[in-house]
Amino acid sequence: MAAEERVLCFERKLLEEPGVFQGLNLDVDKYLPVVTASSNILYLNRSEAEHDKRYKQLIPYVLILCNGKLLRYRRGKGGQETRLHGLFSVGVGGHISEEDHGLFSNQHGYHDGMRRELMEEVDINETNDAAVAVINDDSTDVGYVHFGVVHVMLVTDEAIVGRRSGIVAPEFVPVDEAMKDAGAYESWSRFCLENLDALLSKASASGLMIPERAMN
Repeated sequence: MAAEERVLCFERKLLEEPGVFQGLNLDVDKYLPVVTASSNILYLNRSEAEHDKRYKQLIPYVLILCNGKLLRYRRGKGGQETRLHGLFSVGVGGHISEEDHGLFSNQHGYHDGMRRELMEEVDINETNDAAVAVINDDSTDVGYVHFGVVHVMLVTDEAIVGRRSGIVAPEFVPVDEAMKDAGAYESWSRFCLENLDALLSKASASGLMIPERAMN
């Protein structure tokens, strides 16, 4: 029998130092050093982490843009997180596994982990990105045990492949289309879409060449 996946977590009480918040927070530099410090992280069996509210699982959540369009897909029944099945998403990413071998020893390691997730999810291997926000949603059971780091990534090719059964019908759509029917999206995606201009402006300030047609 295969060993159970062990995923990277931190104690949720650590959020009290920089400040607990609800929803999306653009001050990523305030939170990321706290939740990724080697002294603050640990690995738990995923089945335990999903239900132990003392801990948060750290999740890279990547918004992918190509030619001013935004990647969108639907959460399929093959995804492990059953609470998200059937919902639209504009964020790609996943848990950091113990098999990733100390990804948080430096910034490059973090990006290596994020790129691994992108390759496994949608067959993308790019490095043109910026961390722009963090997400904390304690209003739902799934949100209560996860903590997201939002990235904006630019790619040059719209060819996309959903490599896992949890990624259904991925496609690049105009931003205006992506922002319709907010109720069809998982909560993290709603937060990102509601604050998309601010996220893209921050990415642009970080050096990414964001097309004007992606900005409202």
